[in-house]
Amino acid sequence: MPSEHAEPALTVRAPAELKSAAQDVLNDRGLEMRSFIVACLTGLREDPDGLLDVLARHWPAPKPRRGGRPPRSSPS
Repeated sequence: MPSEHAEPALTVRAPAELKSAAQDVLNDRGLEMRSFIVACLTGLREDPDGLLDVLARHWPAPKPRRGGRPPRSSPS
């Protein structure tokens, strides 16, 4: 059965305490998490260098891969 949602899902797993703190900040300002994510994606599309410069000091370190599917190889 196909999804009835107009937009595809975006699943992100953030540390619980980070998500909770972010939710508190947004709630205090009358903003929603979903709208915040959409605003970030829009900002990235419209000003990638500017937004990435702002976020650079907050960027998480890459997570090491643990099992699962191996990385895709580059097409030859």
